[in-house]
Amino acid sequence: MGALVGFILAHSGESADPELLHWIKERLDQIFGSGPWVVVILMTAIIFAMPLTVAAVYLLQSKRRATAEMSERDST
Repeated sequence: MGALVGFILAHSGESADPELLHWIKERLDQIFGSGPWVVVILMTAIIFAMPLTVAAVYLLQSKRRATAEMSERDST
């Protein structure tokens, strides 16, 4: 219980650790060799990729489910 209280008290009020964000930005700048626009484009791609992936998996699963139900009906 004491560890949980210590964790809560040590937590900063900011939404993200500024030192960590600065470190990540520096590493991305070193990797891609560009400025902040690369980070913006990369983060935008990640943000859009997540729901698109979920939607694609859902559509694939629903198509498989419909195919399985059709074959089950045909076999009966």
